[in-house]
Amino acid sequence: MKRIFITGSSSGLGAGLARHYAEPGATIGLCARRAELLTELAEQLRARGAKPIVLPADVASREAMQRAHDAFIAEAGGAELVIANAGVGIPSALLEGDARSVEQLMQINVIGVTNTIIPFLPGMVAAGRGTVVAVSSMAGHRALPGRAAYSASKAAVITFMDGLRMDLQGSGVHAMTLCPGFVRTPMTDVLTHPMPFLVELDDAVAIMARSIERRDRTFSFPWQMAALKQVMTRAPEWLLRRLAPAGRKVGTI
Repeated sequence: MKRIFITGSSSGLGAGLARHYAEPGATIGLCARRAELLTELAEQLRARGAKPIVLPADVASREAMQRAHDAFIAEAGGAELVIANAGVGIPSALLEGDARSVEQLMQINVIGVTNTIIPFLPGMVAAGRGTVVAVSSMAGHRALPGRAAYSASKAAVITFMDGLRMDLQGSGVHAMTLCPGFVRTPMTDVLTHPMPFLVELDDAVAIMARSIERRDRTFSFPWQMAALKQVMTRAPEWLLRRLAPAGRKVGTI
C-alpha cells in the first residue's frame, strides 16, 4: 500500500503508523489540527524516503475533510489505505446537565470517522481495491461507568464500520475496525488510574499493521484485553461498577 491517508497523525498512534508506513515510494497524507507537529513528522518521513503531504484539518468539519481529501487525491492520484485514527476523551458533566462536551466528543470520535472515510469511498470503489480503517477502542464493546459518552462513541464506530463492510461486499474495498486497549501515548500519559496490559506505542503499531495486512474485520488487542472482552460483554452492571477504575468522578467520560 503506497498511498496512505491518516488522521490524528500529529502524535501517538497516528504518528506511529505514519512512521511505520514511511518507505521509498510511499505517499502519506498527514491530517490533524496541529500543523507544526505535522510539519515535524513530515521531515522524519522524508528522511525515510516517503513523500508526506501535510493536510491540517479538523476532522469534525465535513468541509475541511472534503478539502483534505481533494488535496490528497490531487497530489497522490488515489488511496489504497485510509486510517481514521483521530479521537479524544473529554471530561464531561453529564449529571450536571451540560451536554456541550459530549457533543464535542461525538463530533470528533464519530462524525470525524465518517467525515474521513466517506469522501474516499467512490474513488476506491471505482479502483476496485483499498482498505478503510477506523480506530475504535476496547471501551466500545461495553458501556462502562464514568465513560458513558466515550464508550458510546466507540461503539458507534464499530457498528458503522460493520455496516459499511457489508455495503462494500464484492467491491474490492474492505472496511475494518481496530480496538486497542491501553497504549502508551500522550492521551494515556495524563491518566492517573491503573492501565492493565499497557502496550508500548511501537508494539501497538506493529500489531495494528499486521491486522490491516490480514484485512481483519474487528480486531481487539492486546490479547489479554481481547479475552476480557468476553467477560465485559456478559458481566452484570454491578460487577462493572465495582471493577471500574477508582478515583473517577461521577459524570466524567
